[in-house]
Amino acid sequence: MLIDDDQLHNEMLSDYLKQRYNVEIHSFTSGEEALNQLEQLKPTYIILDYYLDKIKKDAKNGLEILKAIHERFPQTHVLMLSGQDKIEVAVDSMKFGAYDYVVKNPSGFVRVENVMKNIREHLRMKSMMKAYRFATIFLVSTISLIIVTAIILRLLVISTDDIGW
Repeated sequence: MLIDDDQLHNEMLSDYLKQRYNVEIHSFTSGEEALNQLEQLKPTYIILDYYLDKIKKDAKNGLEILKAIHERFPQTHVLMLSGQDKIEVAVDSMKFGAYDYVVKNPSGFVRVENVMKNIREHLRMKSMMKAYRFATIFLVSTISLIIVTAIILRLLVISTDDIGW
């Protein structure tokens, strides 16, 4: 999901990402419009502009939209974009739940691509961690069951030390 009130920027970034990934991209020129579609679309990534009031002066800014997204969908990865190269903007974005912050500049699209790769790797590692956790619990449970069964059989004298072949 792309949220930027600069339609041209949305189109350029959308084209750039479509050339590199097989993803469905939905573009919005206002945060409010995007929030209305969030429940239905359930995006993995959201690329959100910091300033969203160039066209509509009463529009919510990127931080307000970020807070709303983070409240309703805390698992969604939001990448904040801005033309500003101010550390305060980046810190505020991260403080309110942005995964990363990218400055709109000539290398911005490449940086967005790198952040998306990092998010994908993060999700892959998270999935592997869940699989390892499940496997560990399964193995510990199986070994515990075998030990408990052996103890019960020994106590009931069903099992002896003499194998009796």
